[in-house]
Order: sequence, then structure tokens, then C-alpha cells
Amino acid sequence: MEKIAVFAAALIVIATQPLHADDDAAKKLHGVWRVTSFKAQIVGDDTAPRDLLGSNLKGYLIFTPEGRMAAVISAADRKPPSTDADSLALMKSVIAYTGKYVVEGDKWVTKVDVSWNEVLNTQDQVRFFKLEGERLTVRTPEQPSGLFPGKKTVSTLTLERER
Repeated sequence: MEKIAVFAAALIVIATQPLHADDDAAKKLHGVWRVTSFKAQIVGDDTAPRDLLGSNLKGYLIFTPEGRMAAVISAADRKPPSTDADSLALMKSVIAYTGKYVVEGDKWVTKVDVSWNEVLNTQDQVRFFKLEGERLTVRTPEQPSGLFPGKKTVSTLTLERER
């Protein structure tokens, strides 16, 4: 009976631990990543994916070992607003959010707690990723767009690790 209790306790401990592969993937994500490309495809639109914030965009994706991520991406040519129209244009030239994340195989899921656009707060944000050395490629699933109201997009980010 004692052996069964020890075996059952061991199974419970093993079952509640994160998978080692996910732990390894999460550790590889830890740090600061600089955005080099951000393209989006509007679902149902046959045109080629477009540079949403221009070809000379700025941005970073940061993963902490404590399980928090933060993303900030903006167009390079932003200027302080002088009118309401300028302020609206600024909202369309930046993306920013943060939250707690978990890694599950080749994806991470972020529970957003602060965002530049409430669209991101409506559901957990899922991102699929591929690591190749110091390069990180991230793809979103089809999702409501924060930049094109009423439309869905699939976006791809390319980033390089900052040292």
C-alpha cells in the first residue's frame, strides 16, 4: 500500500510540472528582441501581405523569466500631434501590450492586462513562433485587427535578439 501511495504522489508531482520542452522553449525566448519586419495579410484580401507600420519600423518584444511579456511596435516617422486627426493617426501607427505568458510547444499565450487597443483585451493572445539562432519569427492566428476595425488579419513579425 505504501508503494502505491508513493507512486501516486510521484505521478501527481510529475503531472503538475511544466513540460521540459516548453521550459526550454520559454528560456530561449527570455530577453529582448528587436523587430525587423512586421507584415499583415487581411483575411479575404488577395493582395500581398503589407508592411503595416512601414519598412523602417521600430519595436521590441521582451520576455522575462517571471512569465511577463511586453510588445511595443511603431512606425518610424511618428510626430507629436497638433490636431485630433493627428492623434488618431498616431493610434494607427503603434501597437503595444503586456501581460503574463505561458509557452505551449511552438506557441505562447498571453493574458493581456494592458493594451493600446481594447481589441487585444477581449481574449488571450496566441502567437506561434519559430527560433532560428538569433532570429525569432512570430505568426498570429487569424484574429480581429486592431488596425483595421471590422477586419481579420494574420500577421508575421521577424525579430533579432538584442545583445
